[in-house]
Amino acid sequence: MANNEANGENRKVFPQNTVTEIFQQRLGVSEIITAPGSEEDDGFSPLPLRNLIVGWDVPFDIYVKVTKKGEMKPQFIKACARREVFQKDWHDKLVKLQIPCVYVSMEDMDRVMQYLHHNLEMVLADENLSDQEKGLRVYDAVNMWTLNFFNSEVQRTGEHVRLALKFLDAVFEVIESDRRIILYLMEMRKHSFRLSNHCLNVCLLGMAFTTYLGWNRDDIRGFGLGALVHDIGQIRTPRTILEKKGSLTDKEMSVIKRHPQEGFHMMENFVQLRWEALEMVRQHHENGDGSGYPVGLKGQAIHPWSRILRILDSYEAMTAERPWRPAMEPKEALWIMRSDWEKSKLFDQNFLSAFVRFLAGT
Repeated sequence: MANNEANGENRKVFPQNTVTEIFQQRLGVSEIITAPGSEEDDGFSPLPLRNLIVGWDVPFDIYVKVTKKGEMKPQFIKACARREVFQKDWHDKLVKLQIPCVYVSMEDMDRVMQYLHHNLEMVLADENLSDQEKGLRVYDAVNMWTLNFFNSEVQRTGEHVRLALKFLDAVFEVIESDRRIILYLMEMRKHSFRLSNHCLNVCLLGMAFTTYLGWNRDDIRGFGLGALVHDIGQIRTPRTILEKKGSLTDKEMSVIKRHPQEGFHMMENFVQLRWEALEMVRQHHENGDGSGYPVGLKGQAIHPWSRILRILDSYEAMTAERPWRPAMEPKEALWIMRSDWEKSKLFDQNFLSAFVRFLAGT
């Protein structure tokens, strides 16, 4: 069994002959964990089953997540070794057990991303797939990229940012077919607080909204990349603060308020990130009335892209479940945002009105 400790060491791998036999074992639903959790803490990431092509050899190891009776910590068992052909009966068994995803090692992420990119090119050209099916595959690819970028410092290179731009081109193709698909994909979000998942949803929402506004393709893509990494500075914020139930202390809040500036410094040397996108990273918590942070900018002093992001960031956060509160209904979130504008001009009035019309489909 492949077991990866939290510190990334002492990984135990089963003998090779066990790998090819794993799908012949009588693993039941009670043993295979179906819901993804915080696998990145153990060095793994979930990969939705729909991304594996039956009959193809896979350029990375595939694992299933198993919990044995009497054991608290799950184990990751290698189910298909790198360069093995992913068999149809293996796929069918996972489907029968209602297992939505397999797992890959974070160490294999380069191979995984290239595999997904190659698959996307074929998926988008496949006339037999619906726009919704194509959207799901695009969502998976960008989600994997975001999770990897946020959790692995060695993966934060210019080449990886260029790959993100290729994925965002695929997002744009889906939006061009029907922007409502992006809103559908956002409903798939897991009911857990995962920073990368929040950024991905803001990115999808932003690309659909800026398309609605009539922006050109380069600006839409540039905005999407800025939204995708806007909270990157929060990876330096302790999880105990990010997921705290209840009010934050003044000291904890001061730690939170560092993340826009820290994110800006983390991303400022990436030439693929436009200046406007960098401003999004630095200004996404600035408020129209000057009450925001880190600088306290007001109104027109805040870059237009940042003013749009402020709206999208708030809406996504309110309509997603958090450890300390349930998700709000969209109408409730929009009502609160409108009230905040009326009281203190927190948001840009024109962009907020356009966003309401966008969600209403008008």
